[in-house]
Amino acid sequence: MKQFQDILVFAEVYDTYCIDQVAQLAEAHGAAVTVCDVIEPPPRLVDDEGVADRLFKRRWALSFERLRRVQQYFSERLTIDHSVLTGIPFVTITEQVLEQGFDLVVHISAPVQKISGVGLNATGMHLMRKCPCTVWALHPQTPSLQNNVVLALDNDHSIDSQLADNFAVSLAESALTLCAAQDADLHIVHAWQPFGHDLLSDSSLELGLDEIDSYRKQQYAMAKRWFEAMVTRIKQHAYSPSRIKSHLIEGPAFQVVGDVISEFHANMLVLGNVGTSAKPGILIGATAESIMSGVGTPILALKPPGYQSPLNR
Repeated sequence: MKQFQDILVFAEVYDTYCIDQVAQLAEAHGAAVTVCDVIEPPPRLVDDEGVADRLFKRRWALSFERLRRVQQYFSERLTIDHSVLTGIPFVTITEQVLEQGFDLVVHISAPVQKISGVGLNATGMHLMRKCPCTVWALHPQTPSLQNNVVLALDNDHSIDSQLADNFAVSLAESALTLCAAQDADLHIVHAWQPFGHDLLSDSSLELGLDEIDSYRKQQYAMAKRWFEAMVTRIKQHAYSPSRIKSHLIEGPAFQVVGDVISEFHANMLVLGNVGTSAKPGILIGATAESIMSGVGTPILALKPPGYQSPLNR
């Protein structure tokens, strides 16, 4: 796992379990920690009595008090900075990363219910899309979770395969580091589907059952060959290869990964954000997007080399 030097923590909720996770990481890496809150400025409106300004100042004071509590909680283990910032949260956090050079953002928030399932809130999704450094989304502890880490791998044929595979190994190294710290098993999952799977039964294509079966087998064999090679490569980096479990499952990624997380009560998901736009960083990969919007598990999302934030102009 890469060594983090400067960690920025944006805590929307105060949770000692999450704070302990950050402290353990900072101690292990010898990293500096800054804890911040971001409050939006009052709107421009007619306010003869100055109520909006008073409300803003009160919110600022409450935020400052909360950060002081976080700082005090850290005090016996780490010396940290704290700051109350003003602006749109995801924009302000991203600007801090670009200006101050933070290499890890920790976003502590409660997951929210969505049509697609329980996932990151709007600020969390924006940070995943736009923040140029690694983002660690933490949620208050759920007692039912166990020490299992899920690593989601995606074989994207639209990008350089060697670069993609090397990035997958980087993801695995981060996941293995988390496993070692938590005495956890690593579950590597790859969701595969035949290209054009939704059109195989289209009568206008006049595909016979034998043709469809042969095509599916070829697609599966290709996915299996790639996945097994990646798992073998990842095991070479593991202290305990026997604690690595692999899952090659047919289906949409968000469903497959979500099912594996639920089955093993995983307490962490590791994945990578790969831009799918001609301009890197404008969009995160569709697979990562679908997964993050539908799982409530804490997420460690790494950016590949060359990733650029759309806010870096």
